[in-house]
Amino acid sequence: MLIFVVMNKIQDQLKVKTEATRKLTQQNRKHFALNRASAGFTTELKEITFTLLSDSSEGAYLLDVDGNQYIDLTMGFGSILFGHNYAPIREAIERQLRQHWSVGPMTPLAGELATKIHEVTGVERVAFFNSGTEAVMVALRLAKAVTKKNKIVFFKGAYHGTFDTLLSLKNHPETQLAQEIVPGVTQSILNESYLLEYGHENALTFVEQHADEIAAVLVEPVQSRNPSLQPRDFLHELRSITERLNIALIFDEVICGFRIGVGGAQAFFDVKADLVTYGKVIGGGLPIGIVAGKSDYLDATDGGFWEYGDASIPKVKPTFVAGTFCHHPLAMAASLKVLELLTADNEQVLKTLNDKTEKFCQQLNAFFEEEQFPISVSYFASLFRFTTPGKLSLLYNYLLNNGVYIWEGRNCFLSPGHSDEVLSQLLQKIKQSAFEMEADGILKRKAIK
Repeated sequence: MLIFVVMNKIQDQLKVKTEATRKLTQQNRKHFALNRASAGFTTELKEITFTLLSDSSEGAYLLDVDGNQYIDLTMGFGSILFGHNYAPIREAIERQLRQHWSVGPMTPLAGELATKIHEVTGVERVAFFNSGTEAVMVALRLAKAVTKKNKIVFFKGAYHGTFDTLLSLKNHPETQLAQEIVPGVTQSILNESYLLEYGHENALTFVEQHADEIAAVLVEPVQSRNPSLQPRDFLHELRSITERLNIALIFDEVICGFRIGVGGAQAFFDVKADLVTYGKVIGGGLPIGIVAGKSDYLDATDGGFWEYGDASIPKVKPTFVAGTFCHHPLAMAASLKVLELLTADNEQVLKTLNDKTEKFCQQLNAFFEEEQFPISVSYFASLFRFTTPGKLSLLYNYLLNNGVYIWEGRNCFLSPGHSDEVLSQLLQKIKQSAFEMEADGILKRKAIK
């Protein structure tokens, strides 16, 4: 009974605080089909089930349509690395907007960006798309086209966007084929997808045993939903197996790419993948997806390298890729500026930000441990997540009520805009929320053994 009393209490407070958000959400619901507006729906929390509506942000802060200010830990789902409305990126977009923002003829910026990505990451070739999901989709298509095989492997706990063949959280216990769990994603679509345990020796054995049918192994090297899992030895062994058995190793770095360092997870783990997908950070807040990697695979987009003035011709039969906005001038301009900023001063901005995130997360864990609260934080680079089992997930509602915004997927990100002063405020708001949960009987201290 207590939990319902507390839920009603926090609902009443948030209903008053977010009246305009709730009103607009309800007003638009009939015509605006938005999954996030019902994410995590329960009858108990129905009245505060919404996604925040905001039309103003600066640095580490955002304002909702009710005029409430929040410390933002969502940061564009990790795409806003430098902070909201960061002047150098905004100005680069504005300059390009004044000059040219049409598509049709190819913008010269795309070739320039591809070359710079090659220079800073070591990939051989680069292709641009509109989103991380699209990049993953194309990477798998290229792998199947080149290896002439049709099965793919991905791992439990990973997030690869919304491509149908990857939308499953469970597998068949004997065949390991991904199983149908999402309405509209049928079993026939999943029958070419093996879903294995990440970091487990059994997964390596399975890949070896089924190498004649596996075109690609798709890996989120550091899973955004489990950033503490960083299986370096597993990845090295996986690289050895896939390289030996003509299987494409694909690193999905849409979230971790250009975050741990410009070289991404490939440099961090010292593993050279065949293909790598990027997004989020590199776009500076604008939509982008990137497939990069070895020429052997990227050549399947355009036939491969050839030259004017001689007898050379494309040597590879390409698969099909396309998209109206794949090389949008505004996204190209923003990405060029992001690369310039990231590589300045020997990548100092990333080093400082990642050190700041580690220190802050250690402070949080020290607080939770000292107070014997059964909450913890795991982190990688500037990404972190709270572990809030069961009813402790109410923490996010308390945080929202106290001026901290974390989106429904619960990944949190810091930016340079999260100054020491902001982080001090944030730490106090988190502590306040935890103590309020304790006072309300939701959060209980661990028994001392």
